[in-house]
Amino acid sequence: MSPEVSVLVTSYATPTRLLAISLTSALAQSITDIETVLVIDGDLSAENRELISDIERTDDRLVVVTPGRVGRAKALNLGLDVARAPLVAIQDADDASHPRRLEIQTDLLRRTPKLTVLGAASTISSSVTATADWTLPKGDPKVLVVGRSLLRSNPVVHSSVLVRRDALLGVGGYDERRRAQFDYDLLLRLKAQGLAIGHCDLPLVLQRRHPGQFFEGLAPASRAWGSVRLQLAHIGQLDGPVKYAYYGVGGGRFAYQVARGMAWHRASRRRVA
Repeated sequence: MSPEVSVLVTSYATPTRLLAISLTSALAQSITDIETVLVIDGDLSAENRELISDIERTDDRLVVVTPGRVGRAKALNLGLDVARAPLVAIQDADDASHPRRLEIQTDLLRRTPKLTVLGAASTISSSVTATADWTLPKGDPKVLVVGRSLLRSNPVVHSSVLVRRDALLGVGGYDERRRAQFDYDLLLRLKAQGLAIGHCDLPLVLQRRHPGQFFEGLAPASRAWGSVRLQLAHIGQLDGPVKYAYYGVGGGRFAYQVARGMAWHRASRRRVA
């Protein structure tokens, strides 16, 4: 039988202690009918090889794919091909999931069949030892449907995504021509197909910030321009005055995104124990 959820993790030269925290959090979910598909994008260090071997000896739910260096988007698509579950959860190899993340997200998707993608709030940390084992707020989670605001910015952390696999395959998966912003591009394409994207207000993911991250290594202006180009391409598909209003918004947000990127850039280089 297929598992309920496939957790998709891609790793490129991830430090061993971060990869250990990530894989442990993926496999220690409160729902157990899952698999974790780990795609190694590049060579394995001796330490990471030993870590993976140790996990495989004790947990047969870890599936390892080793295609060599293929790039992030290709690695994500290879993992998607291997994934057996109807729901696919994304988790970056240096991030971590709260133990109840998949329990909460699968329940919300089950109760909200119109949603194709469900993201969640995150806690940002620069610590290389932090885990996602905090106490969640009491009360029922609230889900906001992401509308045209997606044309202004991406509110969905990639590591928090739970998506219906058929829909992901239906738009062709991740764009392998891209070097960055695979997640934003994917969400915009799903939205363009009329598929609903939701965002849960509970913090279910630890989003780690550190100097070794590829995307954070890009110049802030380059990152901001990449976002604006994606936004403008999809704004062009709107009709009438709304289109031109969003063009104005897109242009105005470029400076904001550069400033925001510079702040993130500086923060990612602060070493916090």
